[in-house]
Amino acid sequence: MRWPWQPRRSGLRLLLRRVGEQHAFVLTDGPPGDAPARLLRWGLLPEPRPVAAGEAIALLDPADYQVLKVDTPQVPQDELKAAARWQVKELVDVDAAELTLDVMHVGGDVERPNATSARQLFVVAARNSAIQALTAGAAGIHEQIGIVDIWETALRNLLAAQARADDLAARACAAVHIDAQHCLLVVCAGDELFYTRRLEGDAKLLARARGEQADAPAAELPLGFEYQPGGAFDGGEAQESPLVVELQRSIDVWERSWPDLPLARLYVITAAHGAELAQLIQRELGQRTVALDALAAFAAPPPAPEGDAARALAACLPLLGAALRMDTRKL
Repeated sequence: MRWPWQPRRSGLRLLLRRVGEQHAFVLTDGPPGDAPARLLRWGLLPEPRPVAAGEAIALLDPADYQVLKVDTPQVPQDELKAAARWQVKELVDVDAAELTLDVMHVGGDVERPNATSARQLFVVAARNSAIQALTAGAAGIHEQIGIVDIWETALRNLLAAQARADDLAARACAAVHIDAQHCLLVVCAGDELFYTRRLEGDAKLLARARGEQADAPAAELPLGFEYQPGGAFDGGEAQESPLVVELQRSIDVWERSWPDLPLARLYVITAAHGAELAQLIQRELGQRTVALDALAAFAAPPPAPEGDAARALAACLPLLGAALRMDTRKL
C-alpha cells in the first residue's frame, strides 16, 4: 500500500557511463514490455546534473572487469558465486578479495539434455574500486545507482532484439561492436549469451569501409623480371585485417563448440558507416553481415541527442543495449 503523502516512484529508467570528463546517458520510459520502450532523452552531459528517474543503471568500462568462462561447480544455485570465486583466483590479475563477482550460465538457465560437453558458467569479475568510482561519479546525476551492468550483456540485449525483429530468435546470431577504443563480439541464441570475446581493432579496415584509404601503390618490379604470358606478377600480398582474422577464428571456434547452432547472421554495431563496414566484412569474411541500428529497438521517432551530436551515438550505443535489460535477468 502507498500512503497518500509518500512520493510516487518514477517509472523512468536512466542509463549512465563515464566518457572521459563527460557522462553519456540514456533516459527511457521504463524497461521494455509488450511495446518498445520510448527513448525520452539521450546524449552527453558535459558536467553532472540531476536527471529524474526511478531506476538508474551504470555501465562499467570494459577495462574495469573481466568475463571468464569456467565449468559450472557442482554446488547449489545460491552457492555458485562463492564457488566461482575459488575457480577464478588464478585467472585474475588482482586479489580475488578486491573483486565483485556475478555469474550466469552460458546459454542461460535452461537445461540442454543433448549438450555434448559439461555446462559452463560466465563469471564477471569487476574491481571494487571501479564500481565505487563509477557510482560516486554518477552521484550528481542520480542519487542511487541500483544496478551495475556490463557491455557484453548490453550488446546481448541489442542483438536479441534485432534477431527477434528479423525472425531469427531461435537461430544463433553474432554481433560485433566497433568503436575507437573497443571491439567486442557476442553470440546469442534464444535471447541468451553463449559466447563473447574482445578483439583487436583495425583502424585500416574502418578507413577502407569509409573510402578514405586509397589502394596501395604497386610495388616496384624486381630487376630481371620478365613477363610470363598467362600470369600476372604479384608485387606483394594484401595485408590481412587482424579484425577479420579474429572474427573468422571466433566463428570457427563457435562452429566446433556448437555444431547444432550454425551462425545465421553477423551484425555490425557502430556509430557511423555501419552499412559500408558490414559490406566490407561480409566480402572478406564470407559471412552474411548487416549493420544494426540500435535506435530501431525503441519506439519511433527518437529525440535528437544532447551535447556533441557527433560523439553522442558512439558514447550511447552500449547504454541503448543496457536500456533493453529485462528485470528478470541476472545480468
